[in-house]
Amino acid sequence: MTRLRYAKGSGHPPLHLASITANGADAGELRFTLANAKELRIAFTSHAEQVRMLERLITERVPFAVGGMCPGPAEEVDMLIATAELAGPYIELAWTAPQQWVVRETSSVASEWLQVAEASMIANPSFDPNALKCFDCPTLR
Repeated sequence: MTRLRYAKGSGHPPLHLASITANGADAGELRFTLANAKELRIAFTSHAEQVRMLERLITERVPFAVGGMCPGPAEEVDMLIATAELAGPYIELAWTAPQQWVVRETSSVASEWLQVAEASMIANPSFDPNALKCFDCPTLR
């Protein structure tokens, strides 16, 4: 039996990948919302670089926002998992009401959910998205 965790919260959500935007055929940027609600953008120059960055975010347990009217990063990660470019499970962040959100582990093999007290028990609150700029780092290869 696979037990995946989730946590509910209110106010500012934890650091998460808020969107992925395309600036060309393969280039674009990852837009993060930090815990203090400030925004940080990290550019990528190719699809391969974007996939490496997303892989690192999965490993570091950074939440991916669920889309609303259009696909969000969580849906894009789902598509990349479906095509075997990425592997899960990963962490997603979804809004349940204004200023109300839930962070949860996501996997295709979930059979039971377990609520935990704080999002920090699931998601990594100390990850620095600027670490993704270090393209020569062994963890990004």
